[in-house]
Amino acid sequence: MRFGRNQRSICEKFSEYENCIAYACDLSDETAIADLIKRTVTEHGAVRGLVHCAGFDKLSPLYLNKSADVEALFQIHVFAPMLLCKLLSKRGNAALGCSIVLISSLSAHEGATGHTAYAAAKGALEGFLPTAASELAARNIRINIVIPGVIRTQMSQGFIGKMTAEQLESLDSSYPLGLGEPEDAAGLICFLLSEKARWITGQKYVIDGGHMCRKV
Repeated sequence: MRFGRNQRSICEKFSEYENCIAYACDLSDETAIADLIKRTVTEHGAVRGLVHCAGFDKLSPLYLNKSADVEALFQIHVFAPMLLCKLLSKRGNAALGCSIVLISSLSAHEGATGHTAYAAAKGALEGFLPTAASELAARNIRINIVIPGVIRTQMSQGFIGKMTAEQLESLDSSYPLGLGEPEDAAGLICFLLSEKARWITGQKYVIDGGHMCRKV
């Protein structure tokens, strides 16, 4: 199953995959999230795996941050995944051995200029992990976080597309193995969802093409 706000868009994107069902859900609407989990469990049974990878960024220097933008970022990157985890912790909603994977960002670990609110939200998400993992383990539910560097996605293109040639060259050179592609993160996510990772929970995995260990 794939969830998104635009059902037509996700249907088109995943149309080549068999047995893929698309549902639309606005993750800024808590009632919609609860209804989605209820519908999923009713129609397909207890959830065996969940990846929260919805997101957006609001590029803005600290002095121009607006409360409404900060709240919107926290709603999608913190409150929505917390609510999803809460709902899956309720009896009958998650299958035995269910795995949850949340997506953070290197922005929470380095001085990513203009991304203060986004970085704060991702930092809050990572702070949520240890206690959530402890509580969910009692129900045999695993939860881990993947922390990617810059990956070429529609979201990252929003700020990459605004860079000068010099800035883009600097960004590229800061990734020894080059900027990431979606498939680079997908492999790790699929592993964490699988039975092969059945003994892993409460962990954070940086996947950044060597960015954090580069020569400086």
